[in-house]
Amino acid sequence: MTTLTRRAEEALLGAVLHRPELLPSLRRWLPAAAFGGPDLEALWQALQSIDWSAVSRSEIPAAVTAAVARIEEEGIRRSLPPSRIAQFAHACPDTRTAPLYGGMVLDAAVHRTVAEAGQELRHTARTADVDRAGEVLAGAERTGQRLTGLATAWAAAPETVRNLLETTAEEPLALAERTERARTDPRAEAETVASLLYQSEQLAEVGWLRPSDFSDPQLAAVYRAMGTLAERRALIDPLTVAWEAHRQPGATPSDQVMDELDRGGVPGAAAFTGERVLGTAALDRMDAAGHRMRNAGRHPGLSPTPLLDHADQALRPVAADRERITHAERGLEPAPADAEPAPAGPAYADEEIDL
Repeated sequence: MTTLTRRAEEALLGAVLHRPELLPSLRRWLPAAAFGGPDLEALWQALQSIDWSAVSRSEIPAAVTAAVARIEEEGIRRSLPPSRIAQFAHACPDTRTAPLYGGMVLDAAVHRTVAEAGQELRHTARTADVDRAGEVLAGAERTGQRLTGLATAWAAAPETVRNLLETTAEEPLALAERTERARTDPRAEAETVASLLYQSEQLAEVGWLRPSDFSDPQLAAVYRAMGTLAERRALIDPLTVAWEAHRQPGATPSDQVMDELDRGGVPGAAAFTGERVLGTAALDRMDAAGHRMRNAGRHPGLSPTPLLDHADQALRPVAADRERITHAERGLEPAPADAEPAPAGPAYADEEIDL
């Protein structure tokens, strides 16, 4: 927590101690979790537990002391002696500015939450088992829900407060990009592409896989080329794939890579190894999302609305990956009875092409 954030929190608490009548309007949009420490969070909740209609000005210190005494956690009670609470009362420059202090507290909470959530996503993405990728990505949804709660709180803040704090950055946002991928599985990628090249009929079983899931640009190019040929109902073999890959922009597979793929294909393995490719790529994109969120949350030039928008955009690929993993995991389940049959393969698939 920065010194400015701590000062804003103490100023807000001081304003409420001087003018408890401010609390009902503030509590409607400022949650206790917006405070950066458990002590001030507990004090904010304790202040809300007091029936201020029965408390006179001279009785405020005693009422606050009694409310603090009812806090369950002993360590927090000890951290809030009457002398410290009196310091909060002296920390408020102007009680008329209490709503703005509250907005500053919520602003800081948005930054802190986005940065911490990003760091948590990165740690989880780097340490999780690939086989649990779907479960891990579901946890990322809870991160999105936390941010949605903050967005709701910010939208409920007084418009004047939001207008004062929603400053526009003078320069475009520039965040440092990752220098390398966090998760890769070159073996699973090579085995998947080799199996598909050996038995291209498996392409229908891995429709949830994307070229961007491959960390190796040459393997991504081969997979993209096979997909293009399949869409055209063209023959798929090492030569046609290599030819198509060289016509597409970006990386092109070397002769060595194509030779290794041609010799390494195992029939029927693409769906199994492809799930590992997808799971690994999904965890890596989750790490990338966490990286962007952490850096954005630490950027002082971002006000709450654009920061929350940035975090939402960072999490969208994670949600899309979870949906694809769900499709992959259900790939072996029978299709519904009313589902349309899969399109027939090309008529010349097993015949010689008459030129």
